[in-house]
Amino acid sequence: MFQMRLMGFSITPKLHGLECHLVHQMRTVPGGIAMLIEHWVEQYHQKAAEAEKLWAAHSYEIQAEFCACREQILNNPDTMKATAKIAESKRQVKRRRKESTVDKENRIKAGRVQVKQEVQAIMDSMALEEEAMNLDGNLGSS
Repeated sequence: MFQMRLMGFSITPKLHGLECHLVHQMRTVPGGIAMLIEHWVEQYHQKAAEAEKLWAAHSYEIQAEFCACREQILNNPDTMKATAKIAESKRQVKRRRKESTVDKENRIKAGRVQVKQEVQAIMDSMALEEEAMNLDGNLGSS
């Protein structure tokens, strides 16, 4: 890697991972080198693309400083707790909305059932009245 840098070649994320993280990973992670696969590189590409969008107008030195500061802030335990708290509150809001939608649908269904029952009661009373009229008519004609 030293020679590649000396010749001015760019170091890819995969080469950086091999150079800086492989030995530690082989010593500490079960499976070691098998875990250093393309998924990690793809994730790194996505993070780099996101950073590029954020800081494209700045020099590489300033971008590196911004990135290091952002990583330090995001890995701070207090920041991680606050982020988790915000994410949980968002989940609770979504759950409440979903439950209220279900409740609204249940109220609508209950309203429909009530209307059907009222209409059925009216129809039943009309049928009883008609039947009573027919009985009264039959009694008078006999």
